[in-house]
Amino acid sequence: SNSIDQTDAYGPGGPEDQVLNLVSSSSCRCEETFAGSVPREDPENNPRQPWAAWVEHAMKFQTSFPNVNLSGHLDVDVYTPFSNQYTCEAFPSWFWDEAMCWNSDIRSTIALNNAIYFYKDRWSNAMGPYTDYSIPEAEYQRAFQGWTETPMSYATFKEHGNIGVIALPAGSCSQTGQDDHVQCAQDAFDGFGEDIEDALEMLVNDDLFPNFGLGSPVVFARSWRSDDEVDNTNAQWQTFFFCDEFDGEKYSVQVEGSGDDTECRLVAS
Repeated sequence: SNSIDQTDAYGPGGPEDQVLNLVSSSSCRCEETFAGSVPREDPENNPRQPWAAWVEHAMKFQTSFPNVNLSGHLDVDVYTPFSNQYTCEAFPSWFWDEAMCWNSDIRSTIALNNAIYFYKDRWSNAMGPYTDYSIPEAEYQRAFQGWTETPMSYATFKEHGNIGVIALPAGSCSQTGQDDHVQCAQDAFDGFGEDIEDALEMLVNDDLFPNFGLGSPVVFARSWRSDDEVDNTNAQWQTFFFCDEFDGEKYSVQVEGSGDDTECRLVAS
């Protein structure tokens, strides 16, 4: 961009030819021309993804790794998935931190994240974080870093900034993740209970969240995939928000009510 030290990805000829970049303004808004999907010869086995055009443009013309050329990785007829793992022919997940832009709506934010993840077999060196994406088990598929941004007004943030959301690692309790809950996640990961309590304490004490405190809503989120996608390295993971009990040394999450009237709130232990 023109005012933020962010990765550029101009098409052939560079910025002087006024070709498209990943961002459309000096404030780093995502170039919405790339919001569409990319046509596929075999859409059933190689589905089209919203914002796939943005990801492919970044892979072709990124400048953070000048010695990496991923153009050939986009040709599904000749490229072997995951063949660039542990090589210098791809880049780590944190590349997208440098390239990322913001969208004006949450659905575009989610779609762009999904497209980046969907293409991981083509751009990721699987070394940052270290994993093996060719193995469909959840512990390998969840090793991923990435984010996008959706701006909001201070009034909106102030109105809704009193809700705590804690995400469980995908597939914490099973390969599908459909039955993941707080206790089994604590059993599966050493120190996860302490991590939850540290996150709650940070929200309570952070001046950016003046409305968050005892009595505030807290929800958990699980990532899950369907039973028939357990062996799929490009499974479509879904996010499900739910209430659950958590008992910490200083803070706890208490569930009250049932059905549509269920509430989960932060309480003192």
